[in-house]
Amino acid sequence: MDRQLIGRLAIAGIAVAAVAAAVVILGDDTAPAPAAVSTPTAAVPQRAPDRTVTRTLAPTTSIAPAAPAPSSWQITYELAGSGTATVVYDDNGLGLVHQELSVPLPWRKTLTWPKSAVAPTVQLMGQSSGPVECRISVNGVLARSAKAADGEVASCAGRLS
Repeated sequence: MDRQLIGRLAIAGIAVAAVAAAVVILGDDTAPAPAAVSTPTAAVPQRAPDRTVTRTLAPTTSIAPAAPAPSSWQITYELAGSGTATVVYDDNGLGLVHQELSVPLPWRKTLTWPKSAVAPTVQLMGQSSGPVECRISVNGVLARSAKAADGEVASCAGRLS
C-alpha cells in the first residue's frame, strides 16, 4: 500500500478518535431531566430587605492597576517542509479537528480562542512526501514542535497550561 495513503488513513483515524473523545469528554446531554416532586412545606419566614452600605475612604497614594490577563489564546500552527501536505488541526480547542488536503508548504494558520476555565487542547498533524516539521505557538511562545521523516506524520499535541 502507498505510504502516503497509509499516512492519510492514520490521520483520518486520529481525527475520528479525537471526535469520539470529545463526545465522551463533553458528555451526552440528551438524558431526560428528573421529574420534580412537590412536598408540603412550612411557611417561609419573610426576610428584611437588602441594604447597601457605602463608605468613602480618604485618598491615598495611587497604585497602577495590574494589567488584565489576556481574554483569549492566540494559537499559531505551522508546518515546515517542501511540496504539499495533508494537515489536520484542532480549530477550536475542543478536540474537533479540521482537515486540509494538498496545502503548499510552508503552511501557517493563526486562530484566536476565548479563554475559559479549562485550558484547551492543541493538535496539529502534517504529512508530506518529504520531511516535515510541525510547530504550535501560544501567544507568540513556542509550545510544541516535532519533526517527521519522509512520508511520516509529524504530530504536535497537548493541553495548554
